[in-house]
Amino acid sequence: MFLKELKIENKFGEIRTIEFRKGLNLIVDETTEKDKKTTGNNVGKTTVLRLVDFCLGSDGKNIYQDSEFKEQENIVIKDFLIDTEVIITLRIDNDLDFPSETITIRKNFLKYSKKLQELDGENIKDNKEFDLALKKLIFKTEVEKPTFKQIISKNIRDEKNKLANIVKVLNPFTKIEEYEALFLFWLGVSTDTHNQKELLVKEKTREENYQKRLKKEGELSLIDQQIELVHSKIEELQELKAKFNFNEKFELQIDELNEVKLSLSKLSTEFSRLNMRKELIIESKEDLEQEKTNIDINQIELLYKKASKLIPSLQVSFQETVQFHNDLIDEKVKYIEKEFPVIIEKLKDITKQIDSLRKRERELSEFISASEYSDNYDSILKDLNSYFELKGSLEERKKYWINSNEKLERINGELNAINTQINSKDNLIQNRITLFNKYFTKISNKLYGEEYLLSTQKNEKGYDLIVTNIEGNPSTGKKKGQIAAFDFAYIQFAEEIEISFVNFIMHDQLENMHDNQLSTILVELANSINCQFILPIVRDKIPSDLPIDNYVIVTLSENDKLFKI
Repeated sequence: MFLKELKIENKFGEIRTIEFRKGLNLIVDETTEKDKKTTGNNVGKTTVLRLVDFCLGSDGKNIYQDSEFKEQENIVIKDFLIDTEVIITLRIDNDLDFPSETITIRKNFLKYSKKLQELDGENIKDNKEFDLALKKLIFKTEVEKPTFKQIISKNIRDEKNKLANIVKVLNPFTKIEEYEALFLFWLGVSTDTHNQKELLVKEKTREENYQKRLKKEGELSLIDQQIELVHSKIEELQELKAKFNFNEKFELQIDELNEVKLSLSKLSTEFSRLNMRKELIIESKEDLEQEKTNIDINQIELLYKKASKLIPSLQVSFQETVQFHNDLIDEKVKYIEKEFPVIIEKLKDITKQIDSLRKRERELSEFISASEYSDNYDSILKDLNSYFELKGSLEERKKYWINSNEKLERINGELNAINTQINSKDNLIQNRITLFNKYFTKISNKLYGEEYLLSTQKNEKGYDLIVTNIEGNPSTGKKKGQIAAFDFAYIQFAEEIEISFVNFIMHDQLENMHDNQLSTILVELANSINCQFILPIVRDKIPSDLPIDNYVIVTLSENDKLFKI
């Protein structure tokens, strides 16, 4: 799939249309070194990449917000996008020479009822649904993981992590299970089971956290030994108790009292267990609620009034913004609270049972206290009751351990089955990597006279991909060359095994490369591979031997910025 056209328009009309071509596409900043008073990086050349990314599912905040310093926003750009109701239209064709399938995406920067997120004429406001629809349309798959955004993350390298890493192009907190799904998808290996694997890993983590709490009261082996000891003590006391002779009714009352105490012990332990579950849910809920924006609306009302005078067409109020954020948090809270009502009902029911048994315990205790028997017998009964309660508590704790272990065994069994299924594809995975390296080593050798290799690294959590770097720590320019080599090699690899892929590669900040390698990439590779290589670059950084006019798709400058503001 190739990028065909990017159109920027607003309520006043068309601002700019950029048409893409096969091969090299240059977005040129005409500002020269002597003209630059600051950085010169504010004409919008990188923004072209980010607008494409926006159309393909990003939130678009990096168009007006610094990626490192989130609080630093370009208010002029942000207000322009919102106030003038800017619409970005992206057209994608399966083949620029003989197009037969065209995808049209239209998006704006507004919210709620005014939000536009249109795919081939259908407005899909839900971001997850939009991502799934794009994935089905472009990659011909409905697997839940990886997401469309993750799949194309290496194709639009405009952010720090994508510019510095060859394969680890997602956010720094991404787990290896998600990366495994992404890497296998890139290699054309089925990832149908990875969503289930990710859910099982999360379930396993929760159960392991639960066991950490259980361990505070003793390991299972210790509980078994305690039960054995308590059992022997009960037998000794029952033998002593049998030597006393009382009427049948008294014995029945004693037995009932013991049963009541045992039941109370079990119910108390169950009450504690449910409380523990409840606390886990509450902790998760509190963590989420800490994210809520708690701001005194009255304190900032004056600020908004002043802002309204300066910007009469403010789109949303502060209250609406806070409410939207808090609504998202509330939805997450609802999700984790699903089990909460059931636990509360059980706790209420157990409380009623405990109250009823406590009442019966008092009645039986009063009856027994009124009977005539020796202090020794009373001491034996008290000890027996204590040991029965302890036995009941220990047996309940043992049951929780057994249930938790069985749950973990079931989870591990399902994970092992999934991993076995993945491992059974190891030959296919290695063959695909060998094929990929055929192109990767060839391109890297052309660039640096060195052959880089992609290989797998497997641990208990799954497959990882690594690139062997002979030098150990390449310069920034050479690292960018490695990344370019990887991306070009992937186009050739995907084409050979005939899997769905996108033919465009978008790189920012390639100026750090040496002119020799930059020329090789721009002149030879970009135009010899069935792809689009889209590059924002300052004119002064373009190698002198490059016939630039053949490849420029848009020129920008201080006097002709992207949005023409």
